[in-house]
Amino acid sequence: MTLLPRLALRQLRSQLRTTEWRALLLATWIAITLTTLLTLLGDRLERGLMRESANLLGADLVLSSSRPLDPARLEQLNVSGIEQTQVVQFPSMISSPDNAEHPPMLVSVRAADAPYPLRGEIETLPAHDSPLPASGEAWVEARVLQQLGLKIGDALQLGYSTFRISAELISSPDRGSGFRSFSPHVLINRAELKATGVLAPGSRANFRLLMAGSPEQISALEAQLRPNLADHERLLALRTDQPLTGDALGNALAYLKLAALTALLLSALTILLSLRRFGQKQYTRSALLLNLGLSPAQLLRIYLYQLLIAWAVLALLGLATAAVLDTLLQGWLSNLLPQRLPDPAALSWLSGAALGLVMLIMLGLPPILSLARVPVAHLLRGDTPPQDLRARALLVACLALLALTLFMVLKAPLAALILLVLLVIGGLAFGFIAQALLQKAAEPLARKLMLGRLLRLRLRQQRKWHRLQSAVIVLLLTLLAVVWVSRADLLTEWRAKFPTDTPNYFVINIQPWQRSDLDTFLHDNSIDSTLYPMIRGRLTLLNGKPIRPQLTPDQLGDNTLRRELNLSWMATKPEHNELLAGQWWSSTPEQPQISVEQDMMEDLGLKLGDQLGFDIGGQSVEARITSIRGVQWTSFRPNFYVIFSPGALENYPSTWITSFRLDGPRKSLATEMLQEFPSLTLVDIDQLLGQLATWLKRLGDSSAMILGLTLVCGLILMAVTLLQALEQRRFEAALIQTLGASAEQTRRLDLLEFLLLGLVCGVLASLSAELTLAGLHLELLHVDPKLHPGLWLILPMLSSLFFVVTGFLIRRPLQLDQCYRLLKAQS
Repeated sequence: MTLLPRLALRQLRSQLRTTEWRALLLATWIAITLTTLLTLLGDRLERGLMRESANLLGADLVLSSSRPLDPARLEQLNVSGIEQTQVVQFPSMISSPDNAEHPPMLVSVRAADAPYPLRGEIETLPAHDSPLPASGEAWVEARVLQQLGLKIGDALQLGYSTFRISAELISSPDRGSGFRSFSPHVLINRAELKATGVLAPGSRANFRLLMAGSPEQISALEAQLRPNLADHERLLALRTDQPLTGDALGNALAYLKLAALTALLLSALTILLSLRRFGQKQYTRSALLLNLGLSPAQLLRIYLYQLLIAWAVLALLGLATAAVLDTLLQGWLSNLLPQRLPDPAALSWLSGAALGLVMLIMLGLPPILSLARVPVAHLLRGDTPPQDLRARALLVACLALLALTLFMVLKAPLAALILLVLLVIGGLAFGFIAQALLQKAAEPLARKLMLGRLLRLRLRQQRKWHRLQSAVIVLLLTLLAVVWVSRADLLTEWRAKFPTDTPNYFVINIQPWQRSDLDTFLHDNSIDSTLYPMIRGRLTLLNGKPIRPQLTPDQLGDNTLRRELNLSWMATKPEHNELLAGQWWSSTPEQPQISVEQDMMEDLGLKLGDQLGFDIGGQSVEARITSIRGVQWTSFRPNFYVIFSPGALENYPSTWITSFRLDGPRKSLATEMLQEFPSLTLVDIDQLLGQLATWLKRLGDSSAMILGLTLVCGLILMAVTLLQALEQRRFEAALIQTLGASAEQTRRLDLLEFLLLGLVCGVLASLSAELTLAGLHLELLHVDPKLHPGLWLILPMLSSLFFVVTGFLIRRPLQLDQCYRLLKAQS
């Protein structure tokens, strides 16, 4: 080992005894650990979600159509390296030819070609090696067996064909979308479909082309298909149509990024303050080394060696800590997905170490360069060299590069931009505001307390330090409050979307002649439910003219134009819908009127008074928009894009739909209802609600760990700033005690200053947190902002308590002989 590395290592041992260096190492370790952990977690979740979404879709890309797929188009999509298979799915009545006492039931039939599925696996009982039922066989779900009183080996009638039930379907991908995905399923080979005779031109069926291949091939195929989709077609892709993802998951991942970004910013701030204080304490040592013959370049290398040695040790320690936490997280997330979370990419393990190196070098370079320019005369004068414009410009440039790195690491530019703007503008503003408020708060104390006059004098003398210290503390408290409160708001928002009375059963395909009897059954069994009529129609006209030529290219891509919409009519507004604009009809109007869902109005550029035309079974119906509704689609209640006034659609053939909740022993009423009304389709969504609850719990556990690391980092930073403040107070306390004050009085003076500082900073942090939370809730978490009264009480109280208790514990009274020695050393 050469001279400079040996000298750097020897000095590093002595640096470990200083508070600044220990805080620097601890903050860097947290930053490396947190970045590695977040990268691993995000990569695992993304890969796991993509895998499970592919399993649910049964492919990487699905072309879905309400009409048979064009053979010429299928030939064009037959790309080398892309696996393809076709599926036809449709509702149909099935029956048991050997058990006439059980009436027919409505099911969703899937007729597929081999290989099937392209992603995921079909699980049957008994297990089968073949991907599809053999000729003349069918696989059915348990509800089919229960409702028709069948067992494995019995016969099943579908159209003109009879199938032998060879297996029970336990689970299967590619269940389709909408209510057909919840209906009892029957799986047959597509080669058997024609013989059944159940499909004819115009039959309601869904035709799907499943495709699987490499990500590059799928992306190219998606880019080729999406611009040329017909009105009756829809393209489902993993990146844009993940069945497992939704608002809850998106908000949870956004919160994880927010919490991690906050911790990284706190780590960076701790490193910056620690290096600044470290650099100030190294002026004398640097001047001595330069006086002994070292060149400025050699001195610079010594300090860079120290940072690199510290980084190498911390990178290994952070990597090991992240691995332990990652193992713990995998245990927490073990039930999040049906299969074990996949392994992350190998480079993910290096992300934290790379960011730690960038932070140390970018934040450490400015103070190190200033040490290389310390004049040798500093040994004689002992003054602090002024910071020139080059050093300040270098610091700004390094901070900008660090911000850019954080943008790239977390891929959350909006959140990073908001928080960084808060650090710059808020720090300057709150520093001056806090310093002015401290002066105002000291005035009444100066008139009543002897220590108050000393406090007022200290606040005047330390104006610059208080501005800096207050800015750091206010921003720190703001960041911690933002992370804590946003997590609570996010969990509250999640739970609000799925209250305890959320329906867990849907009933569809209720025929008009069944409505009265079903209503009586629901009433007699005290089931809270409302029946709604439902008709399917396609939007075709706007103000008497075809709608498509009147829309922009973006509007033409809206999903409401690509499929038939569920329409309804009713006299009163649904209780779970909010009337946002216009008026609801009070009676049956002479001309048809409609109420349209808010998002549909905005997406298509509609306005009150517009006339919309719908094609319903080949007949056209027009009505004027008289109101706009807000619809919560996650309420699991019947919702409709368009609701007509009474009398407008009553002459068209329709079915009815309802939803309700059954818990515990009352769930047996669902079976009784099917026995009394066997043609109804009952959709049990308890499994889906349970899956959503699992998502929320596991992601909440993950965010709690990130929050814990954030709080630790914040406490370290607050302790560092407080220690630096107390070190500056030691000389003042020594001077006051030599002039006659007691050690206890000087201690009370420090605690009184910290009490005021905590109160002022807590109040300003509450204001700053409210403003920041409002912006983050709107732009990042996509939830409604709200006030947090508890924040204004808890934050000042906890801030003051922390400063007073910490100051009391770490502030040691000075003896008189210590005061003399300290004053002599400073003279």
